[in-house]
Amino acid sequence: MSNHWVPPSQKRRGLDLAELGVPPGRYVLPDASDFLDAPEGNREGAARIDAYLRHEAELDSLQPAEVQFVRQHFLKCAAEHLQKCIDFFESKVPRRYATARPNAVAKAWAQAVTSNPEETRSLLVVGPTGTGKTHYAYSVLRAIAETGSRASWAARTAADLYAELRPRTGRDSEATFERIVGTDVLFVDDLGAAKLSEWTEEVTYRLINNRYEQCRPSIFTSNVPPTQLRDVLGERIASRLTEMCERVALKGDDRRKGMAA
Repeated sequence: MSNHWVPPSQKRRGLDLAELGVPPGRYVLPDASDFLDAPEGNREGAARIDAYLRHEAELDSLQPAEVQFVRQHFLKCAAEHLQKCIDFFESKVPRRYATARPNAVAKAWAQAVTSNPEETRSLLVVGPTGTGKTHYAYSVLRAIAETGSRASWAARTAADLYAELRPRTGRDSEATFERIVGTDVLFVDDLGAAKLSEWTEEVTYRLINNRYEQCRPSIFTSNVPPTQLRDVLGERIASRLTEMCERVALKGDDRRKGMAA
């Protein structure tokens, strides 16, 4: 008998959803007795399904109609969960960006983040004012929602981030920092838009360094040209951004001016 204690949660073997053609996730198991109401349902089939769900039988022991019953249950669960993820995104995103739709690059990054976050580099979206950096970043967050992933995300402008973390009586700014920095995917908009003070530079460094050390994927947008990152953000911050991020450069005219005209 081994002296190594294994938590009960690790002893339980989950169903192989991949062999059912179902996206990975934590879903409620079907009730095998419901198979009796299916067109081809019978007690023998329900018993086989029950044995499969209890890990007492393999998938290939089920008849095609029984496999389809199990598959359809999990596909319905996956679809419901996916819709909840999208609904949550649309309820939390600023109204202006609720219709942001990801392109192929954004979708590929989202898939990488949800399947292998620690190996996925962050994104630094750069470009002149009005080229759609914020819109693009929110489209990436939507792409994550569209994977059905349970990954948490948070979005802040740099200005709002500093305001939220600024020390004040009655608020634990350190606890707030830990909550924000610990999210699975963090989006910080307009990095370097305002001149950094000693305090804001330290906050920015701590946040980026934490994401860097913990290998947590992030999305940053900035109007600052890549060649000027060190001058505007400081050597420590720019160095980490360069190492941890893939760069997405957006070009074009200021779209806001065209809308105003």
